[in-house]
Amino acid sequence: MSLTFNRLIREKSPYLLQHARNPVDWYPWGAEAFMQARMQNKPIFLSVGYASCHWCHVMERESFENETIAQLLNHYFIPVKVDREERPDIDEIYMNAVQLVSQRGGWPMSVFMTPDGEPFYAGTYYPPEIFNRVIQQLGEDWRNRKPEILASAQELTAAVRQIAGKLNMEVQGEPNSDILSLYLAQLVATYDEQFGGFGDAPKFPPNTALPVLLWLGDALNQEAAGATALLTLYQMARGGIHDQVGGGFHRYSTDAMWLLPHFEKMLYDNAQLAWAYTEAYRLTSDPDFQHVARRTLDWAIREMQMPEGGFASAIDADSEGEEGKYYTWSDDEIHAVLEPETAELFCRIYNIQPGGNFADEATQQPTGRNIPHLLAYSEEDIDQLPSYIEQLQPALETLLTARQNRVAPQRDDKVLAGWNGLIIHALARASETLEEPIYLQAAERAAGFIWNQMRDSQGRLLRRYRDGEAGIPAFLEDYALLGHGLLSLYEASGDTQWLDSACALSDQMIALFWDEQAKGFFATGTHHETMIARLKDVFDKSLPSGNGAAAWLLARLALVKTMDAEDEQGMNYEMYARETLSALWGLVERAPHMCDTLMRALIELDGEELDELPPLPMMPTMPNAGTDQEGPVYVQLAPDQRGLVVHFSIEEGWHIYGSQVQGEEAVPTHVSAFTDLPFSFGEPMWSDPQEIELGGDKLTIYQKEALVLIPVQMSGNTDQLQGEIMVQVTYQPCNQTECLAPVSQRFTLPVRLQAE
Repeated sequence: MSLTFNRLIREKSPYLLQHARNPVDWYPWGAEAFMQARMQNKPIFLSVGYASCHWCHVMERESFENETIAQLLNHYFIPVKVDREERPDIDEIYMNAVQLVSQRGGWPMSVFMTPDGEPFYAGTYYPPEIFNRVIQQLGEDWRNRKPEILASAQELTAAVRQIAGKLNMEVQGEPNSDILSLYLAQLVATYDEQFGGFGDAPKFPPNTALPVLLWLGDALNQEAAGATALLTLYQMARGGIHDQVGGGFHRYSTDAMWLLPHFEKMLYDNAQLAWAYTEAYRLTSDPDFQHVARRTLDWAIREMQMPEGGFASAIDADSEGEEGKYYTWSDDEIHAVLEPETAELFCRIYNIQPGGNFADEATQQPTGRNIPHLLAYSEEDIDQLPSYIEQLQPALETLLTARQNRVAPQRDDKVLAGWNGLIIHALARASETLEEPIYLQAAERAAGFIWNQMRDSQGRLLRRYRDGEAGIPAFLEDYALLGHGLLSLYEASGDTQWLDSACALSDQMIALFWDEQAKGFFATGTHHETMIARLKDVFDKSLPSGNGAAAWLLARLALVKTMDAEDEQGMNYEMYARETLSALWGLVERAPHMCDTLMRALIELDGEELDELPPLPMMPTMPNAGTDQEGPVYVQLAPDQRGLVVHFSIEEGWHIYGSQVQGEEAVPTHVSAFTDLPFSFGEPMWSDPQEIELGGDKLTIYQKEALVLIPVQMSGNTDQLQGEIMVQVTYQPCNQTECLAPVSQRFTLPVRLQAE
C-alpha cells in the first residue's frame, strides 16, 4: 500500500480519511473532480460507502489498496469517493441507478458515469477479479464506443429522472384514517409470530413501524398491533443483536431469531429503539423494557456523546481486521474474568458454549466464539431467569470493564444534525417516563451544541460537524428530525427556547424545501447544488422519510401551538402537514406499510377523532380457484382479507428465481394483476427468498414454495359490484443441472364485491 496521501486527507469524514492512503487517486465530490474529468476526457468512477460498513472495508482491502487495480482506475477514470452519511442526496440519486441496472442495492455502491454526472453502469461490491475486468472493459468502451456509452448514460439518467418525477408529480389524494386498517394488515402479513419482527433473515429492527404499532395497540385497543410490537421488542432484547454486555443494539440480524448480527452500531437505530423501549415500559410497566431502554441510553451517553455535547454517528463492526471480535467471547475468556461460580452461572444463562454458539455467516463453520444471548435456557431455569439476570448484573459490569481493554472498533465521530435530533427526542422522552434527569441534561447539551455550532452565518442548519468544523448544508431530514428533538426537549423541560428553535427550523424548512407546484417537500433545498434529479423522500427505511418526518413535525407543532388558542402559526403548520399528506397520498395508498412516519403524521392530525380502527375497505370475494400446474411448479390463487394470494408449490429438487432481475440467464418470477373493477392493487409483497451463490453471482431463489400477497384497495365508487381479475404469472423452473423454458400463465377470476 502506498505511504503517500491522496486528496481525501483534507476531508473531515472518517470514511473518506480511511481511504486517504489508498493508491487510488481519489477526489472528493466537487467541482475539481468534474473539471478534471472533462479536461482529461475520462469518465468518473463514483464509490459511495460509510465508515462502519463491513463490505466497504472488504472492497478497500481487496481492490482500493491493490496497486494493480488502483493503476487501472487512475488510468481510465477520475475516481470520486463519497460518504453516504454526509451526502444522502448523492447516495439516493445514484442508488436509483444501481437498482435500475442490477435490481438490487447496497454498499459499497459503485457507479460509472460521464463527466456530466450521468450514470451508464452501476453495481455494489465487486470481488477484485471481477472489478478488474469491469474497469478495463468500461474504460476501453469509453475510448472506443463513446457515442454508445453516452446514449446509454442518457437513457439511464432519463430513467432516474422518471423515478424522481413519479415522486415529484402530483399524486394527489384525500388522506383518510381508513388507511390504518390496510397498513396494519400489510404489516401483519409478514410478521414472524415466533421471533417477532417482519420477514425472515436478514431481519432489521422495525424502527419506524414500532411507534405506530404501539399507538394502535394503546389508543385503539388493537391487540394484534400491540402484541406485534411488544413481542418484537422482547425477542430483540433477548438476542445477540442486543449487546448484552455493554448495552445498545447492532445494525441487524443475519438470522430470523436475532442471534447473529452484523456488529456495527448506528446512532439512529439506538435512538429509535431507546424511544420504543421507553414507550413500551410506559404502556406496560414491564421492568424489562425499562432496563433495556436505560442500558441503550446509557451506552449512547457513555460511548457516543462527544465532549462538546453532540453525539457521534456509528461504531464499526470490525476490529483487528475481524468483524465482531470486540463483542464476542470464548468460554475461557469468560472464566478468566469471572469467579468460577459466577462464570458457570453466566455461561449457563447467557448460552456460552466451549465450542462457540454461532457459525460464521459465510462459511457456516463454527467460530469457537460466543455471542451472549438469552434465546435459549433449560426448563429448570425458566422460573428463576429474572432473578438470575438481576444477580448477574455485576458480572456484566465486570465483563464490560474487561472488554474495554480490548482493541475497540473505530468510532465514526462526525456529528450529524438529523441523527442527533433522534437521540435528543429519545433522551427527552425517557427523562420524563423514566424520571431520569441525566437524560434531560444530555439532551440539552446536544441540542445546545448543534444550535450554537452547526448553523451558518445566515442561521441555516448545517448537516455535519467534525474536528472543529461544521459544514454541508443540511437536508430535509436534518431539519425535520432535529425539529422533533427540540420539540420533545421543550415538552420535557418546559423551556420555551427549544419550542422557539423548533419553530424557527420549521419555518426555514418550509422556505427551503417546499414544492410550491406539486406540494410536499424536496429532499434537497434551494441552497443545494443542482444534481441530475431532485427527489422527494416518501418511503421509510431505517430512518424516517424526509416528508414523513416533516409532516409529523408540523402536525406536532400545530397541536402545541393551537392547544390553548387559535394560533396563526400553528394553523399554518397544520396546513402544510395536511398538504404534504394530500400531495403524496397516491403513493401512500399503494404501500402504506412503507410509510410509517406519514402514518404518524396522520395520527397526530386526526388520531383523536378515532375510537376504533376502521374496517378494511370493500374486498373482492372469488372462488378458491385459479390453479394450474406446468412442469414442476403448481400455481394457486386464493382470496385473503388483505387482497389476493398467489401460491407457488415447487417440487423437490427444483426452484424458481426471486422477483428481481439477477443476470442474463435467470428469469425473475413476476406477478401482476389487472381488473375492470373500482379498486387498485398495491405492490406485491413476497415471502423471503433464499440466497445462493452461483458462478460468483449471488442469486435469490424459492424452493418448495413462494407466497405473494397483492394488496387490494377500493379506488372508486361501488356501483359496479361484479367483474374479473386477470393475473399474469411468469416463472422459470430450474434444478441443479438445467433450466426449463420460462412459463407464462394468465388466470381470469370472476369477482363479486362485498363489504366486510
